[in-house]
Amino acid sequence: MDAFVSHHSAFRNMILNCMLGTGYGGLEKLFLDEIEMLGLAGVEARGVVRRNTPLARYARDRNLAFDEITAFSDWDPFSTRALRQITNRERPYLVMCVGRKAHRLVGRVVRTEVPVIPMVQKRRFDRGFPYTGVLVAAEHRRLTLIEDGVSSADVLVIPNAVRLPPLPKTDYRIGPGQPARISTLGRLHEKKGFGILIAAIKRLIDHGIPVTCTIAGDGPERASLGTLIERENLSHAVALPGWTDDVAAFLSQGDIFALPSFQEDFPLAVLDAMASGMPIVASAIDGPKDFLIHGITALLVPPNDPIAMADALERLIKDSTLRESLGRAARNEAERKYSFQAIGARLASAIQNVLERRPISFGL
Repeated sequence: MDAFVSHHSAFRNMILNCMLGTGYGGLEKLFLDEIEMLGLAGVEARGVVRRNTPLARYARDRNLAFDEITAFSDWDPFSTRALRQITNRERPYLVMCVGRKAHRLVGRVVRTEVPVIPMVQKRRFDRGFPYTGVLVAAEHRRLTLIEDGVSSADVLVIPNAVRLPPLPKTDYRIGPGQPARISTLGRLHEKKGFGILIAAIKRLIDHGIPVTCTIAGDGPERASLGTLIERENLSHAVALPGWTDDVAAFLSQGDIFALPSFQEDFPLAVLDAMASGMPIVASAIDGPKDFLIHGITALLVPPNDPIAMADALERLIKDSTLRESLGRAARNEAERKYSFQAIGARLASAIQNVLERRPISFGL
């Protein structure tokens, strides 16, 4: 990206990326990853986040350049003044933003000549606020924006990126008499479908198939999932250990990764499983089916169907050749398409398109 930097050497070479959420999940991680990936691509980037939030803590833990603002709303004088002070100081030549509040605030503050690129994660998109191109994390979201009237040339998919563990899974054997270890992780929320996975585990055990399941994560469904596990007498087989920050180490202890979700955009947990070389069983919903290939990189099953989930898990448990084939193909796909280098280069090219007044998706 040397040409990118030298082309704009008259400027400070600074991009601001703004997100004002109060929680932390896959989209927040993508926001932080974008800042780091741009740096790897030779483009200086700085974050703007809401003060005293998990997002600010994770940005600090990753040693990323960022500012914190109070962000009461997208219009109040304190928030607009705080962001204006940052933009006056940094003089960014382009501003990215994630979420409607950030987009509205940026639209009210940034000079009209500065391009604005929002990352849109839901169908609702404030087209009345300035934008020079739109980023989405998944193909199905791109299609919904086009259906709603956004030009296809102005929308580009920038999926989550994943850090590639240096030592992915290479041993796909399950020892004789040993239970198959099913792993999954994510926010313990109703849309994640973990109750369906628990029902599938019960079905396998009832059919005499030795299996354990570990669901890493935390969230509002933790208590109800714990109650379900106890009611189904599965405390010996299903564990809820809480969240883990060492995802690669967690996945390395499993044999099969399961994603029973009802709704996803571009699930980071699946990318982590792919990068770790895990064989995957996932719901065939928008998001996973955008980038997983049934029978090649995963087994896809109908959502909200514990029988189909159990059948797919049983198939993998009994077929070590298929486990290895899916796991190795998934790892290869993660290396080729979703590494920090691959996604960072794509993002930097999109920004260069905008700065050179081409559609954001040009050539991509």
